[in-house]
Amino acid sequence: MTSFDDIDIETAKISLDDLAEVLSAIANKSRLQLIESLLEGTNEFSELKEIVKLSKTALAHHLEKLVSYGILINTSRGKYKLSEDGKVLFFAIKEAYIKSQVKRKMEAKRKADYIQRMYTDRKQNELDIKFVRLFPMRVVSFQAISESPENEAWMKLREWAEPKGYFADLEKNPIYGFNNPEPVQGKKEYGYEFWLVVDPDFESVEVTVKDVPESFNVVTRCYVEDAFRDIPDSWKKILQWIKKHKIKFAGRCGLEKVIVPSHSGEGFILDIYIPVVEESIPKDLK
Repeated sequence: MTSFDDIDIETAKISLDDLAEVLSAIANKSRLQLIESLLEGTNEFSELKEIVKLSKTALAHHLEKLVSYGILINTSRGKYKLSEDGKVLFFAIKEAYIKSQVKRKMEAKRKADYIQRMYTDRKQNELDIKFVRLFPMRVVSFQAISESPENEAWMKLREWAEPKGYFADLEKNPIYGFNNPEPVQGKKEYGYEFWLVVDPDFESVEVTVKDVPESFNVVTRCYVEDAFRDIPDSWKKILQWIKKHKIKFAGRCGLEKVIVPSHSGEGFILDIYIPVVEESIPKDLK
């Protein structure tokens, strides 16, 4: 097998069939484990069997496949090492994956799927209350005013933030939303604004940047299957709970924090934040 260092990538004629075959040879978790385990040097068959936890027959099949494509070398009976070309191929694929948007999107999807599994089975009438302090934060703001401003504001946010990788880590870069301006009876149009938290020293002339002061909040979670039903219902319940316990409102707008975003407008998760006066919370609730 020719060394990759000897190939001019720009002029080399590559058979896509051959490329597909080589990629298929390593497109298996057990084979990738074998390759990774041999990065430090030679291992015996019995040692490799312990690493991948496969039967002798299955392990032999995988090793034979990797040896046939020159990715591994059978140095002697039962001993294997990674070839130089195999090492170059493995690190090239790994580096490309780490640098790509694909990695971030897969991590975001995995996190979203995990959270959704956690809350899909929750009963909608449950009210899970917690207290959360939001420290001062710098945000970028996206607002729309129309008959359906949430979708329009979200698309503005998404078009700016998604290509930059901000959706990959919603803990580092949380998203909050709120009505602005509030709906008025008899008027179809109202406003909605999204905030995406960015680094404290972030500056931009491309988007609106705001600094938000600290707040203390009563928070509940809302799993949204029907936005017109579930979100207003959760708001009603948390406001009733606050009034029942005679907690004072802080006079600032409530926020909806995106936990799992939705591209379709359905099947997403929100945390609802209501700013309150911390000193007014009964001691038995803290």
